[in-house]
Amino acid sequence: MKLGRKAVAVGIVGLLALTACGRADEGSADRQTGAATTTTVDDSPATGDITVWAMGEEGEKLPDFVKGFTDENPDAKVQVTTIPWADVMTKFQTAVAAGTVPDAIMIGTSFMPTMVSTGGLAPVPDGLVESADFVEGAAASTVADGVEYGVPWYVETRVMYYRSDLAEAAGVAAPTTWEELTAFAEAMKANGSTYGLQLPMGDAEDSTQVILPFYSQAGGSVFNEAGDAYDLDNQAMIDALNYYASFFTEGLSPLAGYGDTQNSAFVDGSDPAFISGPWMVNVLADMQGEDWVEQNVATVPVPAGTTNNDSYIGGAHLGVFNEAKNADGAWKLVRWLAEPETQQEWYAATNDLPAVNSAWDDEALTANPRTQVLQEQLKNTIAPPTVPSWDELSATIETEAEKVANGQVTAEDAATTIQAKADALGLGW
Repeated sequence: MKLGRKAVAVGIVGLLALTACGRADEGSADRQTGAATTTTVDDSPATGDITVWAMGEEGEKLPDFVKGFTDENPDAKVQVTTIPWADVMTKFQTAVAAGTVPDAIMIGTSFMPTMVSTGGLAPVPDGLVESADFVEGAAASTVADGVEYGVPWYVETRVMYYRSDLAEAAGVAAPTTWEELTAFAEAMKANGSTYGLQLPMGDAEDSTQVILPFYSQAGGSVFNEAGDAYDLDNQAMIDALNYYASFFTEGLSPLAGYGDTQNSAFVDGSDPAFISGPWMVNVLADMQGEDWVEQNVATVPVPAGTTNNDSYIGGAHLGVFNEAKNADGAWKLVRWLAEPETQQEWYAATNDLPAVNSAWDDEALTANPRTQVLQEQLKNTIAPPTVPSWDELSATIETEAEKVANGQVTAEDAATTIQAKADALGLGW
């Protein structure tokens, strides 16, 4: 998923109480019983009309792509409706409340908790796919309260992009640790760049997409050992907040502009490094040409903290509605889209990275050094927690981190405030 979740998801948890009526309670019952609502899907051909909602570029390309499925299942017809990312949650809520849902839906990873909390999604049928076949972080992000509610479709993770030509001039190599990243940013600034590293700031720029990995890199875990409460007021959170804020307090990162001016600042060299997803290669190529990117842009895994070098994992899943008219056909389409060969063909059509591990054996992926960096990073990732209250809590984390970066509060006080909010919210089930 390439759109910041705050553009569409802030406040959804509260809105569900107003728009979904009793469905949240109904969904809780489904999560508790799990297997009671789970069916099996046989190997017979799919039949009938299968309606799908999909977003963005994927929604635009899926209608032609699924011709491969209908060729194999001639008695099935797939109708894809493309909807804007900004509209998906409103349409989802309305459809679930009114009982006017399609059969299947593309689910941005950060939308999973709020979609599950409505009770609108059906658990994945037993034996449809094997979770061990998928990238670990992607498979984990489909699970809510112990039940799988989606099948990973494609993945993305964040790596570090930097101007290799400017780094060479500054006499620095790619950083591999927190300390080296700070030194790298300092050297780039000393060499003439205005800043050394672009980082997102605040709620508007989804800064938890770097703060959450920093927290994990420092040894933090979002939940306590029992998994029934948040655990965020600790030394790992303090270290993560202080490290994040240091780039702003030391003048190594701008206080705003991530996403708005990031690309132009990177191209002109004033801000020669950032952390982002695989789509940035094409964005930069569109701006400056593929040759310029090849000659001047390096991609490497994110530097490690004291514990690991976890990065944020995103992407999208596929799910089927509880009230789908053709659930059998929809699940068979989902299973087809998760086959390794289909995933390889989808990568060729869209550049979306496969969620199935074995699909990465494709030469188009193994021969590309940049996709190999992404595959290496995918071994160490952290997904946003699949609990309904995370969107609201993450906004608090972003606000408090911004205060630390502006010198308004200490990291210790910010961690205490974050935990107090977490305790007040609970997990949201």
